[in-house]
Amino acid sequence: MSTDPRVSRSRARIIEVTLDLLATRGVAGTSVDSIAERSGVAKTTIYRHWSTKGEVILAAIDTCIDTPAAPDLGSLRADLRALIGGLCEALAHSRWAALLPSLLDAALRDPEFAEVHQRFAATRTEPVRRALERGIERGELPADTDPGELVDLLSGAVFYRRLLAGESVDRAYGERIVERVLRAYGSH
Repeated sequence: MSTDPRVSRSRARIIEVTLDLLATRGVAGTSVDSIAERSGVAKTTIYRHWSTKGEVILAAIDTCIDTPAAPDLGSLRADLRALIGGLCEALAHSRWAALLPSLLDAALRDPEFAEVHQRFAATRTEPVRRALERGIERGELPADTDPGELVDLLSGAVFYRRLLAGESVDRAYGERIVERVLRAYGSH
C-alpha cells in the first residue's frame, strides 16, 4: 500500500462514504457511482484500490469489526454483565450496529458477505463463550451446560430486541438478561 498521504486520504474518504451509504441505503443501494459522487473521488481511483463494489464494501465493513475485551473479573456474573452490557451499548451507539441489517441481508445472498458476517459474529460470541467456559470450570454453572446454547440465549435476546422488535437496548437491559439467564441455569 502506498505511503502517499493523498492516497491515504482518498482511501479513508472512500471508506467513510461507503459506511455512510451502507447505513442509509444498504448494500443493494450502494454503488461505486454513488461512492464516487459522494466522496468526490474518481471511479478510476476507487477501482485502482478495489476491483469490485463488493471489495469496497467489505473493506469498509472490516474497519468496523472490533473484538471486545474478554474480561476475567473473577466471576461469571461480572464477566457476563460486562460483555452483554457492552454489547447493548454497542448496538445502541456503534457504527457497526447501523450496518448490521444491511450485512445480514447481504450475507444471505453472497458467500463473501456471509464470511464477513461469520467473522463479525465470532468477535462478539467468543469472549462470551470463554467466560461461560471459565464459569463452568469454576463450578458457577452446572458441568453439563452447553456454552453455545447460553451464548444464543444471552445475545439472542439482545439482538432480537434491537433488530427485530426495534426497541432500544442499554447496559441495564443487558444486565437484567444476564441475571435472568443465570438464575434459570442455577448459577451460584
